[in-house]
Amino acid sequence: MPVLPFGSWSSPVSPSSLTAATRGLDEVRVDGPDTCWLESRPWEGGRVVLVRHVGATGVVEDVVGEGVNVRSRVHEYGGGAYAVRSGTVVVTTMPDLQVHDVASDGSLRTITPEGKFRYGGLVLGDGFVLAVREDHSGEGEPVNTLVRLDLHGDNADGGVVLWEGSDFVGRPALSPDGSQLAVVTWDHPNMPWDTTTLRRASLDAEQPLEWLVVEGRTDVSVGQPQFDASGSLWFVSDESGWWNLKRDSGSGAVPVHSTAADFMQPQWVLGVSDFALLSDGRVLVHWWADGVGRLGVLDPPSGEISDVELEGVQFDQLQAVDGEVVVRVGTLTALPSVVRGPVTGPFTTLRRSRDEGLDPAYASAAQARTWTNTGGDEVHGVFLPPTHPETSGPDGELPPLLVFVHGGPTSRTEAGLQLARAFWTTRGFAVLDVNYSGSTGHGRAYRDRLLGQWGVIDIDDVVTGARSLAEAGLVDGERLAIRGGSAGGYTVLRALTTSDAFAAGTSYFGVADLEALAADTHKFESRYLDRVVGPYPQARDLYVERSPIHHVDSVQGAVLLLQGGIDEVVPQAQAESMAAGMRAAGEEVELVIYPDEGHGFRAASAIEDSVTRELAFYGRVLGFTPAP
Repeated sequence: MPVLPFGSWSSPVSPSSLTAATRGLDEVRVDGPDTCWLESRPWEGGRVVLVRHVGATGVVEDVVGEGVNVRSRVHEYGGGAYAVRSGTVVVTTMPDLQVHDVASDGSLRTITPEGKFRYGGLVLGDGFVLAVREDHSGEGEPVNTLVRLDLHGDNADGGVVLWEGSDFVGRPALSPDGSQLAVVTWDHPNMPWDTTTLRRASLDAEQPLEWLVVEGRTDVSVGQPQFDASGSLWFVSDESGWWNLKRDSGSGAVPVHSTAADFMQPQWVLGVSDFALLSDGRVLVHWWADGVGRLGVLDPPSGEISDVELEGVQFDQLQAVDGEVVVRVGTLTALPSVVRGPVTGPFTTLRRSRDEGLDPAYASAAQARTWTNTGGDEVHGVFLPPTHPETSGPDGELPPLLVFVHGGPTSRTEAGLQLARAFWTTRGFAVLDVNYSGSTGHGRAYRDRLLGQWGVIDIDDVVTGARSLAEAGLVDGERLAIRGGSAGGYTVLRALTTSDAFAAGTSYFGVADLEALAADTHKFESRYLDRVVGPYPQARDLYVERSPIHHVDSVQGAVLLLQGGIDEVVPQAQAESMAAGMRAAGEEVELVIYPDEGHGFRAASAIEDSVTRELAFYGRVLGFTPAP
């Protein structure tokens, strides 16, 4: 077996393989025997296509025509960009941001006015569409409402308003018979994982609807309402300290089970589905335990959960119809796929993220890892050692470590195979992907650790995690590097200005100036920092103290900044200011702007170029020559 320096191994995961023929699979829905999903295609400039698996024939087909980009921009992050019911399909598209009825040949018939409105969270009824509408016509913040659109009209007024008065509106739920409606709302300064309110109303009543509060208490997050055939309303609530299921049958909401695990992910977008109601009264659920995802069936009378026999460590996008279930599943050695079948199996794979997967011999199996930060709290993550079936590192040499920091910050990383991690582990890097304090999947208390502590406790978590691996003799403590995007990019920059742990760091569209973020960002996140840093401007001193832009003379380690030129969440000016300040302070920094990219690179050219530059950057700093 060839022996080569860590970092210089030849890898089957090339920069182009991160995008070529690798599809993103999202927003899975069912329509009788047919299954639909959204498919992002980097090789088409990041276009998102609505795709359908026809149950009767097994054919997989594009539902929309060439060039149609099915996306929503409500709350900026979108979601719920399509709905399907009994063969009828509606979509919202970019760049026009209007709602369209899709004909059988893929052509579009527009049903909303051009101009000031955005739509998302689409739900189809009998002859109408429910949608979250965002009005950008006035001064100040856009206004979010829940509206009803006539499927066969022109909706010149933008739709009939069913709910208004809250800062934000979630994707609605419609009962199977079309008589009842439910929706989750929330107000500044809360995010949807902080404090939300669930309401329900009868649609057969005259306008305005009489809305009844089902659940809504301070510091309780509820989400994902669904009606069953009897009219009972199911949803997820973290009243117990964990996102567990509850049910309202008309006489008040009651817990369905009590489990010390999260059964929902944070509601960043409007199209998430984390549980599915089965026709026999049971519920298909997924949760996290021991660092991996689990899939099971909840029996409401007993509160017991039995595992579903489906290999995987990452489950979501749960759907159920006609005695079958649909799940997006990822394993330790395979990228996510959409599968369908009876809950007892067997399951048929409808679509893979990649037709030709990574040889399992090259897949580094993620290992759950827990360590203690300086405050004595346990922190969780996944560790992936360098893995290559044909190459090893020199005796007596330890691999460099690359710490991954997820965005959000209210989010999490999963244990399933990710080519973005395999790109590094197959080259001889060890990877630690950190679910730092504030991450989801570990209960409310773990999530709330970040309140008032962003830029402090997350830094402590990534530094102690990296050093724990060095102390354990698993990685080279002199060759620690860190990378992250968006909020993760902020943690990268903050770690490099407050710690000497890392020799290098790469920030993808990361926050450098908290004050600028509070002043310039979009409505959805405009008050996010009130809770994780402090109210602005009252806590301005904290914003300055925790902004890397004000500490460029304290940077320890080389920095690579990768930034989109049309990023509306973290504007280009932040990266430019950070780079200028570092250069003035004599620090090592490289800045690359991708003019046509926003917050999160979509085009294959940008994704491939950025990771190629990142590899060369580490080679220079950590002292290895990357393989061609």
